[in-house]
Amino acid sequence: MPGAALLLKFENAPFPSITICNLNPYKKSAIQSNPNTKAMMEAYSRRIGSGDKSEGIAAALSASGALHAKVRRAKRKAKGKPRLRDRRYHQAFAQCLCDIEPLTGDRKGSCFAAFKGKIEIDTNSTAGFMNLHTSRCLCQLDTISKTLWPCFPYSSWKEKLCSECVDNTGHCPMRFYKGNELYENIKEQVDLCLCHKEYNHCVSTRDDGVIIEIDPNDELGNLDIGKKVASQLSLREEKLAETTTTEAPAVTQALGFEELTDDIAITSQAQENLMFAVGEMPQSAKEGMSYELDELILKCSFNQKDCQMERDFILHYDNTFGNCYTFNHNRTAEVASHRAGANYGLRVLLYANVSEYLPTTDAVGFRITVHDKHIVPFPDAFGYSAPTGFMSSFGVRMKQFIRLEPPYGHCRHGGEDSPTYAYDGFHYSVEACHRSCAQKVIVDTCGCADPMYPIAEMFGNDTKPCQAVNMEQRECLRNTTLYLGELYSKGKESVIPDCYCHQPCQETNYEVTYSSARWPSGSAKVMECLPGDFMCLEKYRKNAAMVQIFYEELNYETMKETPAYTLTSVLADLGGLTGLWIGASVVSMLEIVSLICMAANGYYKDKTEERKSSLSAQSHHSIPVQRASRGSLNTLHKSSTTQSVKLSVIDIRSLHSNHSSKSKQSIFIEDLPPAIQNLGTITSFQEQSDDEETSESSRTNGSCRYLAPGEDLPCLCKYHSDGTIKVMKALCPVHGYMVRRNYDYSVSNSEEEDVEDEVHLEPEPFYTAPYEHRKKSTASKKPKKSTAGGPPPPPDEDLAMEAHNDPTDGQRTEEP
Repeated sequence: MPGAALLLKFENAPFPSITICNLNPYKKSAIQSNPNTKAMMEAYSRRIGSGDKSEGIAAALSASGALHAKVRRAKRKAKGKPRLRDRRYHQAFAQCLCDIEPLTGDRKGSCFAAFKGKIEIDTNSTAGFMNLHTSRCLCQLDTISKTLWPCFPYSSWKEKLCSECVDNTGHCPMRFYKGNELYENIKEQVDLCLCHKEYNHCVSTRDDGVIIEIDPNDELGNLDIGKKVASQLSLREEKLAETTTTEAPAVTQALGFEELTDDIAITSQAQENLMFAVGEMPQSAKEGMSYELDELILKCSFNQKDCQMERDFILHYDNTFGNCYTFNHNRTAEVASHRAGANYGLRVLLYANVSEYLPTTDAVGFRITVHDKHIVPFPDAFGYSAPTGFMSSFGVRMKQFIRLEPPYGHCRHGGEDSPTYAYDGFHYSVEACHRSCAQKVIVDTCGCADPMYPIAEMFGNDTKPCQAVNMEQRECLRNTTLYLGELYSKGKESVIPDCYCHQPCQETNYEVTYSSARWPSGSAKVMECLPGDFMCLEKYRKNAAMVQIFYEELNYETMKETPAYTLTSVLADLGGLTGLWIGASVVSMLEIVSLICMAANGYYKDKTEERKSSLSAQSHHSIPVQRASRGSLNTLHKSSTTQSVKLSVIDIRSLHSNHSSKSKQSIFIEDLPPAIQNLGTITSFQEQSDDEETSESSRTNGSCRYLAPGEDLPCLCKYHSDGTIKVMKALCPVHGYMVRRNYDYSVSNSEEEDVEDEVHLEPEPFYTAPYEHRKKSTASKKPKKSTAGGPPPPPDEDLAMEAHNDPTDGQRTEEP
């Protein structure tokens, strides 16, 4: 999948192309001069004015109810009595002058009828005369005084049902019917009126529905109401006959007005019909029916310099808005803004000319499209509306999109060279592709082209636009358009053969911000209008607009797609995973080899221990000792000392503990008698292993052999130079009672360090005989007590081992 990177480039962005259109596509005068287009507008006028007369009364009628009491009283009239036509007051259309507030545009009071009558207009006040504006008004015509008053714009009159009216006058008090009966059922009891709320005034409608038309040149004093009404009735009948003759039911169905009742829907359908009628014309005729460049654009400046109109603008015909003009159309010359802001962009004064607007054009203003100069502008889809009487500001920001090609993305280069692309001379765009594909399907299905889209050369010269009054073509076009809409909404455009619309790999779009302000201010000069000339400025306020398009910032954004997973990433991940797998395999193999080595080592140690145990058991059996001379004892001592004896940590701890418990006593070795009486069994101790942990774990509190009372205790000791005991193995006689009671003689951790030092300092052997001073004569039968400070006996000196048999069980005697 691709990833996106946002880059903000601080470079001067090229100025976009600006396409300007009038919201009114064709001039009214040109439409009326062509028979086909005139017929379309007449069909619209007949449809928009053929509404039921009861539509205006619908608000006064409800679903159920009864007649008003005053309507019941009106039944005293004879049902067969004809309604009076020769009355004093009539409804009349007339051209009038209305007093308009220049700043707010609100109407002040009633209007003055502009005709040759008895209404006098005060023209002494120039300011008051300048505020009068022409309008089409509905007035009350008084046949007695020959006047038209009051007059109000037709849109401000409301249609009501009056419960009663004054006989022979046509004037109705504002008392309305509040029932629910249809007007056709109660028209003999009520009167249909046009009422104005502002003056509380109602004028009843004639039974024949005629509203008298007053021409400004008519003389009211000589006006014949009967002839005027008869003339208008004859014109109505002629128009009705023309309608029934020219408009066959098939034509009415083709125009699409058959099932429409809403004015907005009817107007939209009329715009489409007019577009079809114009679409049948040649290209030059189409362009001749719309606005010229000097009619649309009055003033222009760019970068605070005057525009050269013919060079800077080019005609672009749009099927929806007619003649449009594009600024910055030259693709070989790059146009850029020097600075950001409204003063350094494009400023144009546009003129709409409302007098040429068609009745099918709903709004007054202009259509502005900001686009790249290489692609087709679509004002109907991507444009912005700018109203008259305002200064419209369009702030622009440029954005570039750079997409990835397959296999990472789905964009493609080109596309304008496709045989189905209908917009010749422009680069590929997605919207242009969709419209080209739609045109292709319409031509293949209906045999005619949609006039909203251009007809490409691929369809051949025989392909014609669909006719506005051809029912079969219009029906086929509607069905195909609905089918394409469903197709695009479901994302299945690929089902159209050779019409897959891809994203371009490089695209430039413009983000637009809109703001507006009232224009002109009134204190500035506009064209020929001087400051303060409100009548002149009113003309431009209704017909013109100031539009400015500029860059908000000269820098622009670039959205660039980058591959999220490339070949380099694949190789890196593959190498990492391979290293992980190989490393895991080597570690596992080493662990297996280590396990085998540890198992073999353990097996070898077990066999060695078993062999040593068997040898120790054989050599450490109890041996009876006979009374012998000192020489035989020395021989025994030598044989016992020749063996390498090592103390384990637990032995040294036990000896050090026993020694520390007697720290305050001076332990001396007594001179033993020369002859050893009742030499018992000498207990041989098992040699300890070199591994201290093995010897410590194998030693327990109960590992010492139990000695019966009176039995001699062995003693293997090391002595200091003064004759004190340095290290003991097993126990000396003074500690024998601890062994008999299975006492734990291990030392604490604090004393372990010194004991270990004693062990590591040994190679000197243990002595089985008590300490003998060197200066003692050999003739002495009993060895004397060792003196402090004497040198230790040499290792090769013969020592006699004596077993001291104490008949008093632990009590000792010292000889002086």
